[in-house]
Amino acid sequence: MMGAAYTPPSLCEPQDLFLIERVVGSGVSDPQMAAVLAYHHGVEGHQPLSRTLVELGLATDESVALWIAQFLGWRYVSRDDLRVEADAHRALPEAISRNRHAIVLARGPNSMTVAAADPTCPQFDQVRYALEGQTVEWVVSPQADIDALVSEKFRTSLEVRDNEVERFVEDMIRKAAHTRGLSDIHCIPDDRSCEIRWRIDGELIPWGTLPGTMKETVSAQLKLSSTRGPDGKSRGSVAAGGLDVANRLDTQDASSVREYGSKRVSLRYSVIPAINGESIVIRVLDQSAQVGSLESLGMLEDTAIRVRAGLKSPNGIVLVSGPTGHGKSTTLAAAVPCLDARSKRILSVEDPVEYRLRSVTQAPVSARMPFAAALRAFLRHNPDIVIVGEIRDSETASLAMRLALTGHLIVTTVHANTAVQSLSRLLDLGVEASMLASTTRLLLGQRLVKRLCTGCRQPHRKADLLSGHYNALFRSARDTGAIDLGEVSEPVFYEAGGGCPLCHGSGFSGRTGIFEFRDMGSRLADLLVRQRSRFDPAAAEAMFGNAVAAGDVGARNMREDGMLKASLGFTAPEEVFGATLEASRSH
Repeated sequence: MMGAAYTPPSLCEPQDLFLIERVVGSGVSDPQMAAVLAYHHGVEGHQPLSRTLVELGLATDESVALWIAQFLGWRYVSRDDLRVEADAHRALPEAISRNRHAIVLARGPNSMTVAAADPTCPQFDQVRYALEGQTVEWVVSPQADIDALVSEKFRTSLEVRDNEVERFVEDMIRKAAHTRGLSDIHCIPDDRSCEIRWRIDGELIPWGTLPGTMKETVSAQLKLSSTRGPDGKSRGSVAAGGLDVANRLDTQDASSVREYGSKRVSLRYSVIPAINGESIVIRVLDQSAQVGSLESLGMLEDTAIRVRAGLKSPNGIVLVSGPTGHGKSTTLAAAVPCLDARSKRILSVEDPVEYRLRSVTQAPVSARMPFAAALRAFLRHNPDIVIVGEIRDSETASLAMRLALTGHLIVTTVHANTAVQSLSRLLDLGVEASMLASTTRLLLGQRLVKRLCTGCRQPHRKADLLSGHYNALFRSARDTGAIDLGEVSEPVFYEAGGGCPLCHGSGFSGRTGIFEFRDMGSRLADLLVRQRSRFDPAAAEAMFGNAVAAGDVGARNMREDGMLKASLGFTAPEEVFGATLEASRSH
């Protein structure tokens, strides 16, 4: 049996101990189990132990489902017996079925049978909220089989005639442009079908499925749509900047613009030839969208004040880091009003230009003018401030640093997991440590998390535990004015409810940002110069961690910032844990 030393305090739930005993009994060694539990300690707020065991190969979907059924005393339903009666699955909203790995198998006037993968899954209570008032017989099935059945039952088959494909594609783009939170359209070919998915609020959601016989026709029409002008009418051939319909062997990129009344959207096309056909993604950017203040993005008051102060620097570089699609460009746009554009000359080079900014000369990246070429040209325009959409290569990094050293303020983004790791990224691109230390003014890391729907959110089942864990952080933020509580004087945690008309049954509505601010103070600059190419981000983060422990709530990391948002009811703790898995390992 496994010794107590291999059981962290967080794994004290009876079901977790039961699963650990079964895995150890199947022949897994104590050192292996210890390594698994150490890994799970970092992700437990995002997923149950059963998922970790499957992901790391210590158990199969079927075996953990059987063990969970044994522990709970629930009936186990295998893949062969997993069937849905009529339209029973529609008793549970599609978004909840997909996200919580559960499906209604049968329902009567006052009772129903529901298959679930693991009721200890974070936010599984959302399923119970959605089925409140019903008598439920719970059964357990493997998660992969439930997910496959959910995809099959909620699939929407699209019927499109050959002569209606053009109208279908244009109507789809129009609907996508008017859908709140949508960022991408994905056309994914398969042997027997062509699935269309929309990415809404960061999540890829099935929109419809076309028969396999239509995939080439739809792919061709999607390519043709890239040759249309703002009014939707053809603007000519490939020479006008569209995709080549006849070319099915090469990757292709193109862009176009659509106007729907006062709404103007930019479409960015990307085509990749695959074994089942062409995979096409269209990124939809609302150019008419208005960007609010830094606070409207989810930035707490103290962080916003420090960012504005850093943007007043006469020279140097401001680095915003985070993954693709997590709002870095939106943050840059929201920062423009802080730059005193009326008395300063501001030039910007972006790929693509997502927001039209007043008093800013915006240049889009192209094959003829990449980032580096644009920066060289900018030098001859004598700007005060330069916005660089992204630093991707060593030449762009070198030119940006040169501008920062010659009296210009550079505001840019870098792909990195944390704010401090953006320094490592620039070191990897060949920037000297001493130059980074002398030019960097501030580092800002960010992620986007889903907002809870205020119409159906529910008090969190572990609110007391969360309050106890984060109460000191909450009180420090309150006392220092980092958060304006109004009448709220204690942390209040919520989780997603059962869905309502306001959130279309998902329990979430929109997204908000979580941030970490890192000031390039003397201690961080000294550490960077001392370590140089061997710069250790973990050592740097330890400095900020010690500052938080000493009461400086302004030095909180991204997970702590997210938990402050969760304590105010803006998002669910599990959303924060999931978004900061990588970032938290660096702290």
